[in-house]
Amino acid sequence: MTTSQVTSGLTSAKYEYSHTIGMDDFAGRAFRCIVDLAPGPNGMLYVLQRGTGVHRNVSIKKCSIAEAWHGEFGEYGSEPGQMVWPAGIAIDAQEQLYVSDEWNQRISVFDVEGHLLREWGEEGTGAGQFNRPSGLAFDAEENLLVADARNHRIQVFSKEGKFLSAWGSLGSGPGQLNMPWGVALNPAGEVYVT
Repeated sequence: MTTSQVTSGLTSAKYEYSHTIGMDDFAGRAFRCIVDLAPGPNGMLYVLQRGTGVHRNVSIKKCSIAEAWHGEFGEYGSEPGQMVWPAGIAIDAQEQLYVSDEWNQRISVFDVEGHLLREWGEEGTGAGQFNRPSGLAFDAEENLLVADARNHRIQVFSKEGKFLSAWGSLGSGPGQLNMPWGVALNPAGEVYVT
């Protein structure tokens, strides 16, 4: 067991290693090329697996923190509900899973059993269009923030896919971005972008 201490400002948090879930392999209970995960209610984890160029095993694997296996879903391709280069996953309060796909230039929304509910997006630079969508996060109003990597911006959508706003531009100055990949919010609503 390892312990690490993180200190920021006036607060200090102590983190201790608990356990490892899964193993390295291409199928079944194993994981290969994990890019993101979304923790759900009751200790459930939805693990987004990107696959490789040779092994096109893109999927969302369902397991629990207690290491129980609950199956997987997902299929390689460009048809509705399929994925090629999935990059980010987030879960809303209704337990709907949102997945970004860099290749298909879209956001796909699934229920927890893997049924496609809706999807939106197309390649471009306009409002609501994507060029390599990656990281996903919900704000307090359950609007979806999307790191639109090669458009160097963060876009904000309703859960139904309606474009609400965008911010960011290419550069290294304050508020500028260069291929953002991840996005997260803290409890105060401040946005963090990698």
